[in-house]
Amino acid sequence: MRVDDVHRTCQGLAGRKEFLAILGCSRWSTEKRRCEIYAPAPRSEGDVQRFATLGHELMHCFEGNWHDRWGRMEKEKRSYAVRSIDPAAE
Repeated sequence: MRVDDVHRTCQGLAGRKEFLAILGCSRWSTEKRRCEIYAPAPRSEGDVQRFATLGHELMHCFEGNWHDRWGRMEKEKRSYAVRSIDPAAE
């Protein structure tokens, strides 16, 4: 879903105030059996921040909530996001 005020939209979906700036959010809809991503549309093909936000939220659609209480990725979930380019290192 393309939204202009991501912070307000995501706060409303979460039902709580957030102190840090929200760049995007996602929500699994069980009745529709789909994952909904709320983020601003990229302004161009070079809009790295907005494309990174879309990728981040898409990862939540596949892996669920993998943030710890400080917003960082939980240690055991890091392997999903980071893969070694050296196959011998895995």
